[in-house]
Amino acid sequence: MSAGARLERIDQLRGIAALAVVVCHLGVSAYKDVPNLGGEPWPWLGLVLGFGYLGVPFFFVISGFCIHLPQARALALAPPGAPRVEWQRFFARRFWRLYPPYLGAMAVALVLLSLVRGVPQVPWRAVAAQAFLVHTLHPATFDGVNPPAWSLAVEAQLYLAYPLVFWLIARRGAIRALAIIVAVTMGYRLALNFEPFPTGFGGLAWEFFLARWFEWTLGAVVAEWAVGRIALPRAAFQPWLAALVLGAGVLLEWHRWHYGLYTIMEPIYGVGFALVLCVALARKRPGATSVMGRYFTAVGLYSYSLYLLHRPIQLAAEPLVSQVVTWPSVVEHGLPSSLLIMVATTPVVLWASRLFYRYCEAPCVLRAQSVGRGARDPHPS
Repeated sequence: MSAGARLERIDQLRGIAALAVVVCHLGVSAYKDVPNLGGEPWPWLGLVLGFGYLGVPFFFVISGFCIHLPQARALALAPPGAPRVEWQRFFARRFWRLYPPYLGAMAVALVLLSLVRGVPQVPWRAVAAQAFLVHTLHPATFDGVNPPAWSLAVEAQLYLAYPLVFWLIARRGAIRALAIIVAVTMGYRLALNFEPFPTGFGGLAWEFFLARWFEWTLGAVVAEWAVGRIALPRAAFQPWLAALVLGAGVLLEWHRWHYGLYTIMEPIYGVGFALVLCVALARKRPGATSVMGRYFTAVGLYSYSLYLLHRPIQLAAEPLVSQVVTWPSVVEHGLPSSLLIMVATTPVVLWASRLFYRYCEAPCVLRAQSVGRGARDPHPS
């Protein structure tokens, strides 16, 4: 697969993952935060929508792939011995690519919160913690002004750990590096079952980078395969195996808090999504991209903006939903008003995200590309 086709496929996967998260939070609002008074109809639909949260572990795998791909290419072209990586340039580009849009989205969230609720409901300490990406370290600041931003804090931790991942891959090889990191991740996750942290902090520990390191590194290993530095088994490119592994993860959802099974559930999802990534990258396109493929590619282009903005807009709609559910006609006829209104916010979310990408994220992408010698980022992530 050519580099251009590979990056198009990655954008499609990111678009799918971002839309899945939007759908998940749509369901959270309709079925949990502001449900209809008589209960939302089709409770099975709420369960299905909830699985959209799997877009997050998929993002972790894709992120590991995108971040490591340029360095994997450098390793493939370099003489024996690890090439020198300009880490200052790497982190400067990550900063300009991701942080200004992150702060811009926080500002949008604060404005929306002030408009619909008057005084912001979030303490300024939580806002400050979220601004500095340390809000996942304390239960009082975890949700902050934009709850999905917890995963971006974990991403920041994973970026800080990336030099170690790169060193392990360059010196020990991708498979040995993965073995070391899976041992660290599983050791950490197993230790969490013994509740070593004070009450209230145990849940936070599951969203520390060590708990998700394996998932992210799987993406880096796929990048090693993509540039030809390692070979993977043929089974890794079979759709049935990806479906089987993801199915095992879904099965564990019903037993996640029994016998410590949550310890292995997220790593299993990571393996499943890494296999999905392998299947997608290895699949040859028979002809021109389909209409659906072009749509997912377009969404993937602004998927970061979509991830940043979707929840603040949904939360801004919840006060309206809470009023509509009390209308006598809605109660009398059992209309699924919560679900319908939240679904109606989706076009607004998509439009606002495209606008945010154009005027906020895209200029930051250009700024990030100009860092250093002006080399172009093969795939901004």
